[in-house]
Amino acid sequence: MQEQDRANITLQKISTKRNDKVILFDPPEVDYIESIDGSILVHVSGEHYVCALTLTELEQRLLNFGFFRCHRSYIVNLQKVREIITWTKNSYSLRLNTGKDAVVPLSRSKLQELKALLNL
Repeated sequence: MQEQDRANITLQKISTKRNDKVILFDPPEVDYIESIDGSILVHVSGEHYVCALTLTELEQRLLNFGFFRCHRSYIVNLQKVREIITWTKNSYSLRLNTGKDAVVPLSRSKLQELKALLNL
C-alpha cells in the first residue's frame, strides 16, 4: 500500500488501556468521556477505561460522530442523551440512556449550543 493511499484511510477507534491490554472502541459504543484528576476515562456500558489522549484530542476526533463537549471535563455521545435536566437556573445535566443511570453535567455556557445542535 502506498503512503498516499494510507493517508486517505481514517480509522476512528478510541484506544484505551486496562490491565496492560489495549482495548479499542468504536465511537458509537462510547457513552461519555470524562477527565478526573488528569486521567481521561472513557465510559462504555457502565465500565470505564483509561485513555491516553486528551479531552481536546478526543473532541476533535469524535466531532463527526455526534459527540459534544458539554462541560470542560466531559464529552458526551449525543446519541445516548435521553433528557436534559434543569437543576437550578444555572445548573443542568444530561441523563443518558445507557442501562446504568448515567448523568453528566452540562455547563450553562454550552446549553444554547446543545439546543441548537438538537434543534430545540
